Amino acid sequence: MNRSCCVLLSFLFLVGCEREKRADEPRTPDEMYARVQALLKPNVEGESSDFAGAMQWLRTAAEAGHLQAQTDLGGIYLQGGKGVEANHQEAFRWFSKAAEQGSNEARVYLGSMLATGQGCTKDVSQAMVHLRKAADTGLPEAQYRLAMLLLQAENSTTYSEPLELLSRAAAGKSLHTAALAARALGNIYAKGHAGVAPDMNKAAAWYKQAARGGDARSQLVYALMLLEGEGVPQDKQQGMAMLRMAAGQDYPQAIALLINLLRNGEDAAKHEAEAAAWDARLESLRKK
Repeated sequence: MNRSCCVLLSFLFLVGCEREKRADEPRTPDEMYARVQALLKPNVEGESSDFAGAMQWLRTAAEAGHLQAQTDLGGIYLQGGKGVEANHQEAFRWFSKAAEQGSNEARVYLGSMLATGQGCTKDVSQAMVHLRKAADTGLPEAQYRLAMLLLQAENSTTYSEPLELLSRAAAGKSLHTAALAARALGNIYAKGHAGVAPDMNKAAAWYKQAARGGDARSQLVYALMLLEGEGVPQDKQQGMAMLRMAAGQDYPQAIALLINLLRNGEDAAKHEAEAAAWDARLESLRKK
């Protein structure tokens, strides 16, 4: 075979490879987003995911109008990490684009950013507009955040809406948001806020729900109510168990109170080893 034929065959081989490569490249926004997900998964050989490559395709998909890509990109810029610097202005821009396409998740982020002026000019009224649109679809986080904004509004004259929103969020499927909403309702009934009279029985019921949902602050409050018999029948054993749950989440106030009760309660000597262990744990938290 002469030299010219070898060169021609090599050229045709390279062209074929290039065509195959191009055919394999994502062309539609959905294909681009699928490539993002593929790059983020470790491969079968156990190698790490390709975050840098995923980011390139994520931005390409977002620029092509892919709604979830725009929302994801906003979230990445909001938090930062893995080599990406937090950029709240960019986060706000991508959340805005996603919200324009109807993303309720993006509307929640936009509402939160507008309420605090994070990456944008503070605008509580516009924040409520976004949150209300998402809340009307039944999204618990939007219901919770809208309720808290309404409660904080200086011109609030009626509290029926935020109370209803909190009740709906507390009954939602999102355990974290449900716990936050239940804690907020517990605070309202404990203090007699938002047009309701103080009612420690109702407060205890809401704190109990929030505590069971994993909220450490509510676990501490409900533990105190059990220990003191406020709003619920006194039950020191259950109170200590609840206090240990809060401490187990590395909640400093709960750990400090638990240490104090162990060292100053009945059978203090019996509980010294446990108190010392909690003391060491608290000290390690303070050094972080």
